[in-house]
Amino acid sequence: MYYAPAERRCVPKSWNLSDDLGQVEYIFSDKTGTLTQNVMIFRQCTIRGRVYGEIVGDDELNRAAELRRAMDTRIEQTFGAPYLFRQSATATFLDTSVYDDLQTDNTQARAIFEFFTVLAVCHTVISSVPDPAHPHVLEYKAQSPDEAALVSTARDVGFAFLRRDKDRVYCNFRGQDHVFQLLATLEFTSARKRMSVIVRCEDGRLMLLSKGADSVIMDRIRANQERLRQATLGDLELFANHGLRTLCLGYRILDEAEYTTWKRDYDHAMASLGDRETEVEEVSDRIERELQLIGGTAIEDKLQDGVPATIAQLALAGIKLWVLTGDKTETAINIGYSCNLLNNDMQLVVVTGGDHEGTRAQLERALREFGDTHADLSFAGGGG
Repeated sequence: MYYAPAERRCVPKSWNLSDDLGQVEYIFSDKTGTLTQNVMIFRQCTIRGRVYGEIVGDDELNRAAELRRAMDTRIEQTFGAPYLFRQSATATFLDTSVYDDLQTDNTQARAIFEFFTVLAVCHTVISSVPDPAHPHVLEYKAQSPDEAALVSTARDVGFAFLRRDKDRVYCNFRGQDHVFQLLATLEFTSARKRMSVIVRCEDGRLMLLSKGADSVIMDRIRANQERLRQATLGDLELFANHGLRTLCLGYRILDEAEYTTWKRDYDHAMASLGDRETEVEEVSDRIERELQLIGGTAIEDKLQDGVPATIAQLALAGIKLWVLTGDKTETAINIGYSCNLLNNDMQLVVVTGGDHEGTRAQLERALREFGDTHADLSFAGGGG
């Protein structure tokens, strides 16, 4: 075994290593950062039912360079001056049509502005300027690579998050400086599957900005958005079928009296000495409702080099591989095929139970249908 980038060979430390490896029957693996590089690349988005973003292959270097130059030109034409915060060499979202729509005075232009405002403001990213000689070159530090990719893309499109100072968030949108007063941050957790911030805009409006899993955000949008909901879900399913990770974005204009009452309850929950986490979640859930749906994002997490070939070899050796992922079902299936975990000769069984009983019922149904001809499935279902 030889790893060319580091010019290192595998050096076994034990003579019985081959015997030990020969006894391996199952491998349990995480996906993100294990099978994938954990390097998130913003590819596409859907805004008010319209998809933006050109898909460019890794081998299409000339086309990518051409699209980046076109983006640079359109930004200067749209903003009327050079936009210094864009990092063109690393930009991955490539589509000049977003500026065509942004220049119009209609609902789509407002939706694009709101979409990138959510990306630029709704986060916990910390910014820095690595080189004082180049103050417009911003570097972002985030809790997750997904969040860094979202904020970086907003910056490169023309909606730059500059810095935060206590309860102020400083941004530059289309060459104009903006300041938001940060009133509350409802952080992302694996249980909530969403994040929200409440800010006061420069015109005095109170806004709740939210992003999260589509299943969570869609349950919280206000009525009379069925057409937009279906269009957005269709676009997100298309993204997922291409193996992209998806998020939904929404916002809500808050009434002053409603916010005052909510903030009192929220502060009380935060100071609770009892079940603080549950109380905070209940209060947060109360205000994260009646959202206006804006759209969704699609981010790519590339496979590590050699993963498909390695998994194929493991399969030939009779080793069963289990992969854990929090992706949507469509995304997980697509990645399963792309990394050779799944192939066209397999019988695909999708289990989507929401509780213990529902999951068990679906597994038992699969066993009745395929158990006689799939020994592994019969064995796996035998436990309690």
